[in-house]
Amino acid sequence: MLLAVGRWCARRPKRTAAAWLLLLAALASAVGAFGMVTSEAVTIPGSDSQAARDSAAAFADPASGRQPVVLYAPSGTAPLTSPGQREAVEEAARAVERVDHVVAVTTPYDTAGGGLSADGRTGRLTVELDVGGRDITAETTRAVTDAAAPATRAGIEVTAGGELAAAADKGSTGHSELIGIAAAFVVLAVGFGSLVAAGVPLLTGAVGLGASLCLIGLVGHLMDMPSAGATIAAMIGLGVGIDYTLFCLSRFRELLAAGVGVEDAAARTTASSGKAVVFAGSAVVAALAGLALGGLPLLQALALAPGIAVVLAMAATLTLLPAVLALLGPRLAPRARGARRERGRRSGRSEQTARTGETEPCKQAARAGRTERAEHAEGTERAELAEQTGQTEQAEQADGGARQGQGIPSRHGKPGEPAAARHDRAEPGGPAATGDQGGQREPDRGQEAAPAGWGRIAAFVASRPWRCLLAGLALTGVLAAPAAQLTFGQFDAGDKALGTASRTAYDRLADAFGPGANGPLQVVSTLPAAASGPDDTRVAAVTDALRAATGVASVGPAQLDASGTHVRWQVTPTTAPSDPATEALVNRLRQETLPGATEGTGVVSHVGGVTAAQTDLNERLTERMPLVIGFVLTVAALLLLVAFRSPVVAVKAALMNLVSVGASYGVLTAVFQWGWGAALIGLEGPVPIPGYVPLLMFAVLFGLAMDYEVFLLSAVRAAYLRGGDNRGSVIAGLSATGRIITSAALIMVSVFLGYLLSDDPVVKMAGIGLATAVALDATVVRGVLVPSTMVLLGRANWWLPGPLDRLLPRLAIEDDGHGESAPPPPSGETAPLAGAGSAS
Repeated sequence: MLLAVGRWCARRPKRTAAAWLLLLAALASAVGAFGMVTSEAVTIPGSDSQAARDSAAAFADPASGRQPVVLYAPSGTAPLTSPGQREAVEEAARAVERVDHVVAVTTPYDTAGGGLSADGRTGRLTVELDVGGRDITAETTRAVTDAAAPATRAGIEVTAGGELAAAADKGSTGHSELIGIAAAFVVLAVGFGSLVAAGVPLLTGAVGLGASLCLIGLVGHLMDMPSAGATIAAMIGLGVGIDYTLFCLSRFRELLAAGVGVEDAAARTTASSGKAVVFAGSAVVAALAGLALGGLPLLQALALAPGIAVVLAMAATLTLLPAVLALLGPRLAPRARGARRERGRRSGRSEQTARTGETEPCKQAARAGRTERAEHAEGTERAELAEQTGQTEQAEQADGGARQGQGIPSRHGKPGEPAAARHDRAEPGGPAATGDQGGQREPDRGQEAAPAGWGRIAAFVASRPWRCLLAGLALTGVLAAPAAQLTFGQFDAGDKALGTASRTAYDRLADAFGPGANGPLQVVSTLPAAASGPDDTRVAAVTDALRAATGVASVGPAQLDASGTHVRWQVTPTTAPSDPATEALVNRLRQETLPGATEGTGVVSHVGGVTAAQTDLNERLTERMPLVIGFVLTVAALLLLVAFRSPVVAVKAALMNLVSVGASYGVLTAVFQWGWGAALIGLEGPVPIPGYVPLLMFAVLFGLAMDYEVFLLSAVRAAYLRGGDNRGSVIAGLSATGRIITSAALIMVSVFLGYLLSDDPVVKMAGIGLATAVALDATVVRGVLVPSTMVLLGRANWWLPGPLDRLLPRLAIEDDGHGESAPPPPSGETAPLAGAGSAS
């Protein structure tokens, strides 16, 4: 099917490209009309915080809740309690109340508004809106702060907080994408030796990225999509989009160098490399789908966003890329490596002829005479050798029949054993004679050129598999060691970058009212019968218990709904939202304080608020993580089993992926939880790691690792099927794919590291973690651990039980629809991604 898709798009390139441009224009127009929305709301079905949120629906609260606007009178100005400042603040409140979507404003002089700080220099307006969090935009925030101009003119600093600040702080990551694209262009231009070829992956990657970001923005109207979701989707979508195109473009250039026509080469590229792209992309999507088992809408949104990006990247690679290849055609063909040298040799021969007077035809005739005599002698020798070989084969066949009748293995080997394996075993000095378990004999150094680049590395690893395996495991083990101390925490606005509205508002409220003012808890109780008022004994008992609880700074007055059956209190902790002591307070209120105060009354109480919701989120993630990890491991192994028909390869690949994931977790722990080098990436020190970040990274990394696994194993299996030599196929596979995998990984690492410029710590975590894992996966894992284990396992790599053989489909990823796989480039042409020299 992929062959037909590639051929159809290659035959209609302008129509295919126009269809993609129309799709992109339609999505961009929809975004322009409806906007792109995100929401940081966290819902956790079945949790105590969600029960508190549901019970609080009985109160007539505004859609947005109550958003703070922090007022600060710096030293040198009059305090907020002075008559002139109070008049300015009240005038600002009346102006804010006239802003669209604002339904009410409470001043700091109203006790219900939160009051003033002890020194009278910090206060807050409490703003109520008729729109929810996802509909609060930067324009809304700007309108509110602009309306507070009377206070600004009086020398009061006005800073939005809460969701208003979050909307204002949402910045574009366009600079990160541009850095990634620029780095990718440099790598591609050097690798291909052609600016035109270097631009193709960037073009298809950018089109797929643009379409996916527009679609994700529109999906935000239907579900709560966190802002980090779109950023992570851009990060992954751009990386895989460029990588997928790179793999396919390299294959296309090979086919052009082999003399295949442009249209046929585009179709065969889609059939072979496109099939590997489908498998690799499907692995990413399947791994992300495993996050749905977490039972959290947040995880589902964070999985859906990059899933959309990967699907559109695959679609662009399978349809838009063949059209682009057909349009550019011969301009993408690799240059002959020896063309310039040949011109130099011809020039040198002309000069020599002028000096000696001996013409080239005379030299050719002399050489021809010598060649004919040599070929005659060689032909006689070959004829004698063939005659001897035929006699030997007849004798061995007779001997084999006799041996089989006696139950003795034949010298020809096992039935169905590849000829190359029998030859290597039987040849003097071959693997059987030398004890080499890999099944690869040493090449004749006098006849074969020494391998270069990745070929040299592959030969080195294959000749020392145990040493390389242990060294690779030791390195990744050292990197993974800090992960043993990884703990889940939660962010608050205090972890935002200095200078952002969220951070400024957080710091001023914490200085004025204590750190707990930035994350108050909400306790909601449901009574079996209506209360008479706040003095009802059942309500008073809860109020007194909350005020007496350790770790509580203050408790607001009890509020009853219209029916009198629901009561709520605002509880301000003594510690910051991200402080583990606040999480301990949440658990203590739920397990001790509230049960003790409501025992025997029939009152049901819940603890909610952002901090309580984050606590529940981390607990749910800890509970569901084994299920998600098990699902992702199983799916990855099954996909590799179907692709390569080898249970050993499938299990080994899953275990190797765990190695790179563990190392990335260790780096994540050291940099963010311990603060090692935090200042280098724009952080002030250690920051907590939310539970969803490692889980999301696990799914994404397993999917991305499948890219390199599929391309490497495709080359290894193709070489093995041709010759049956396990060790030789490992060397050949790594030699053929080492450079392109390294280039692809370098591009992806550059894209990921570009996002370190983001102010969002979650985005920084994703950038560091993904870049570390991809770098290790493409070098240590694919370059050392995988080949060394495959050499040690020998022919067991491709063992397949009979029943499983009959059950599994025969997909032949390495086949391009013509019964061929990755043909070597003809003499004088460049190897894949070479264009400027031999692979290295």
